[in-house]
Amino acid sequence: MYKRGTYTIFGLDIEEFHREDRDLATQEALRAELMHILDRALEDGGLHSAADILDRGDGALVIMSCRPLEVLTQVVPRLTSLLDDYNRGRPSRLVLRLRLALHVGLTSYDGRGYIGRDLTFAVRMLGSETMRRQLATTTRPIVLAVSDQVRDLAETARSEGPESLPKFGSLEFKNKETQATAWTAQLGRSVPAWRAA
Repeated sequence: MYKRGTYTIFGLDIEEFHREDRDLATQEALRAELMHILDRALEDGGLHSAADILDRGDGALVIMSCRPLEVLTQVVPRLTSLLDDYNRGRPSRLVLRLRLALHVGLTSYDGRGYIGRDLTFAVRMLGSETMRRQLATTTRPIVLAVSDQVRDLAETARSEGPESLPKFGSLEFKNKETQATAWTAQLGRSVPAWRAA
């Protein structure tokens, strides 16, 4: 039987996980580090108990019973800091650069997995070619995309108080049947962007 609810959906994906200079041992190391950083960011943000982490091999999808602003203000800054610390002095093949997506919406769960249009939207925003291009053309290690709903919540919070929220710019994306606007921010300390030979 399905259980429906409104959840915050947080997606993470490693840039160029399967590129030629990343053998299986390197992929294992990158995946382990991503999961370690994610666990620490959720724990330090006080949201680990609210999170169901779905491993996607070269990334993760986190379904959370919390407000998206909690992820923006507590998890994303900590994740960024941990990623900056990890990347410092690493050779190119071990540098982690991430696409992040944040959305909120109705999702159904049946004990084995989640379904729903909002989940599909978040996954397509995360995997869109325009998101991939934006990360490929910046030296920042993170490109964060949020949906209209999350951006509206962030803008309201910014007008009501001094919360340190990222400034977002718009990004049109299309992925399969989904065509929409995402709101993006580039985060973290600059690292060399990988370029194909």
